[in-house]
Amino acid sequence: MAHHRPDASFDALPALSDALRIPPSERSFGRQYAQMYDFRLAVLRKRAKEAAMERHASATHVDRLLDIPPRQVCVVTGTFFSALRRKPDVLQDIARDLSLPPPPPRTSYVDAEHDELFFEDQSGRVRLVGEAIRPGSELASKCVTGVVASIVGIETPDGDLEVRHVYFPGLPPPDTAPTTVTGGRIVLASGLRAGEADPKNDLARELLVEWLTGELDASSRDETRRISSLVLAGDSIQRAAWEHVVDPQHQEPNPFAYMDPLLAQLCESLHAVVVMPGAQDPCSAALPQQPLLRTLLPRSSVHDTLHLCTNPTWFSLHGRRILATSGQNVHDLLKYLPDEAQTTDAALCMAASTLEWSHIAPTAPDTLWCYPFKATDALVIRAAPDLYIIGNQDAYATKLVHNVRLILVPSFARTHEVVVLDTETLEPHVMSFHT
Repeated sequence: MAHHRPDASFDALPALSDALRIPPSERSFGRQYAQMYDFRLAVLRKRAKEAAMERHASATHVDRLLDIPPRQVCVVTGTFFSALRRKPDVLQDIARDLSLPPPPPRTSYVDAEHDELFFEDQSGRVRLVGEAIRPGSELASKCVTGVVASIVGIETPDGDLEVRHVYFPGLPPPDTAPTTVTGGRIVLASGLRAGEADPKNDLARELLVEWLTGELDASSRDETRRISSLVLAGDSIQRAAWEHVVDPQHQEPNPFAYMDPLLAQLCESLHAVVVMPGAQDPCSAALPQQPLLRTLLPRSSVHDTLHLCTNPTWFSLHGRRILATSGQNVHDLLKYLPDEAQTTDAALCMAASTLEWSHIAPTAPDTLWCYPFKATDALVIRAAPDLYIIGNQDAYATKLVHNVRLILVPSFARTHEVVVLDTETLEPHVMSFHT
């Protein structure tokens, strides 16, 4: 049926996506992460400084934190560091008595009575104070570890920096090169979790496949004919299921034996099937996660419509530039908020903030695992996307941020929902497969 559908015009955007692919021969975790922070600050400093000086032209810009003048409003550029009492400590985990059970994972790193916020550059570090960044404020929620910004402030008698205003780098300027946008629809899904022992999820997945291939019912075929492609934004396989495949003591069915023919069926029907790894999938946990191995998916891998991508990743469909993640970046950012504040609206705001910060996952490597890049940081946002996808969220949500369509894609295993996007208008709607 693929020839009856609009052409997806898939483009891997190698100029953006290649930096996220790490050849096996080059993978080394022996490097320090300081180079990443230095590069991040160097590449984002100029835009953050310009944003601040544009609004505070009379303020003095100080190149180094150690040179902040006393009793004078100034502009400084650096990187936030959140000293959070409940933040995980890798060294403490290593030193822990192995005879004791590991502590339960924290859902929030926040302890408002003891937490402190610092600002640092290559010259040093200064503690931040002030009403503008009081705990619980909207601005404070954006000042998380690893974010580059320019601060307008004044030194206090105690040597701290009182924050008046904060300015972030913002997205890079939009691409002025002409592009041709073609009509069609993209289905965005995440969290299929094949191998999960849940009959309702199994049935919902089967309904999804039948709908995508036009086999569900005649009334849905007009809509499905407009669908050119499918994006699976992580967690396609349930972790417990694939971990047991290599354990002879367990007799659970192989989840790849289910997922591979499912993907092959979709690849025969659609012009593009984009598969990203996620936290549950069989690949390394560190960002950027590398593509799933084709040897795990032998039947679907023979189709040139299957595109195994990294997480995060860049690609283009119908002429629309797309940035996608499987959700770990936003999940970790939410832990910088109290438990009661971790709502879908907060997740949407955090995702929007990553665009404002021009960085996909600023908390990596501090509280989110990532690869120690040499003299670069591949998670810096180097171009303005048309569409920004965040997978494996608790619920669907969307907003326009500086002409970027931002979409929280719900976990299918939790919600039995996918998102359908019109590529011409960038208008999304939800399709439900509740059983």
